Amino acid sequence: MKPHVRFDFTFPRSYEARILDGPPPIHPLEKLYHFPVELEEGDRAGTYVRVIPQKGPAWSGFFALGFSSEQVVSAICACPDPDSVCVVVGGYAYVVNVMDPTKWLQVEQRPVVDLQVVSGPSLILFGGFTSITAVGKTGIVWQTERLSWEGLRITRIEDEKLHGFGWDVMSDKEVAFEVDLTTGRHVGGARPSSLPSP
Repeated sequence: MKPHVRFDFTFPRSYEARILDGPPPIHPLEKLYHFPVELEEGDRAGTYVRVIPQKGPAWSGFFALGFSSEQVVSAICACPDPDSVCVVVGGYAYVVNVMDPTKWLQVEQRPVVDLQVVSGPSLILFGGFTSITAVGKTGIVWQTERLSWEGLRITRIEDEKLHGFGWDVMSDKEVAFEVDLTTGRHVGGARPSSLPSP
């Protein structure tokens, strides 16, 4: 069973992108790229996406699956950079330049369990289990410090501030945090600053 894929084209984009049912037919002028480039044994499952830039040749990409779970994000999103596409497959997020697919990055949040598109400061936010990474027009612009022992929840975004809760295992409850979307700095939250002695 394929996971539900979210499409978000909030930002302007210079391309069309669609999911393919399987490997694309061999085409002499249309290249197939792999993300990551060196596929490991566990990377045999994934999603094929065809990208058609407004200027430049069409190409297809195979994006390796992170986890086969409904608890992680699968999505295709426009990026703050109109020439970049974000593809998230089973919680593994890839940002690719559509004009030159050899220029790409993989977001360190593995898996991505929450994805937020913020039009105000033009960011895509990738929430993991303990921190959040922001991608802007130039790529990754910041990553928070650890906000939780294990598990965080984004509740709202307003006035360029992100509000949420992180799990504190010591008190066995959620603790509120706030992240400045321009810098990635936070106040509040829960993190294991020091582990208790055995």
